[in-house]
Amino acid sequence: MAFFKVDVAAAAKNEGGSNTINKSGIYDVTLKNIIVDINDKGARTLNLFVDNNGTAQVMYGAIRLDNNDGTPNFQAGLFSKLAVVCGIEDISDPEEAELPIGKAGAMKEVAILPDFQDIELKMRVQMEYSVVPEGYAKAGQISEKKVIKAFYTDSGASAEEILNETEAGVKLAKDLAYAENVTYKDGLTEEAITAWIAGGRDSGSVPTSTAKAAPKASFGKPSFGKK
Repeated sequence: MAFFKVDVAAAAKNEGGSNTINKSGIYDVTLKNIIVDINDKGARTLNLFVDNNGTAQVMYGAIRLDNNDGTPNFQAGLFSKLAVVCGIEDISDPEEAELPIGKAGAMKEVAILPDFQDIELKMRVQMEYSVVPEGYAKAGQISEKKVIKAFYTDSGASAEEILNETEAGVKLAKDLAYAENVTYKDGLTEEAITAWIAGGRDSGSVPTSTAKAAPKASFGKPSFGKK
């Protein structure tokens, strides 16, 4: 009899290491690639393939460049700032490439922006929790988003500081005070989300006890960012 039967299915699951980005904070990351998605209306969305201390992950839907009607999305400005932080002025057209982002690290063919590869930088991420509205898939369930708020060079300079030739790191120092803020929408509370995460991010409907009469975005207490 074998000493132990290997559960291949369980071993293939990505449990999310300690360096997986799933909390608000300012992270030192390597931007490995930018993956381009284009929907049926021609709207472009950028997914960031990043490495945080040896843990690689894709930040899906990180930056949306276009609205479905063809107008620029408000996040397009964030991409311009990322380009400045990376020292890139002219951005080449996407190219086909294979990246290890499939199930269990399988290679997957995607379109990438070749100018953005293996760049060290800092990235501010703010977690946002809301309830999926009626009429959408998974209506009534909790939605967890990683909202990218800012980019800085690895030395801490923002795009504004680079372009205006002002002291580097001033914006980063200010942003550190808000780095661990979390946005709760649709009446969700910190307690409800903590329980949801502790329960393995159960996909079931949001408990009615989490709803409030007048839902507003609320934020956690300001504190310094952590990895």
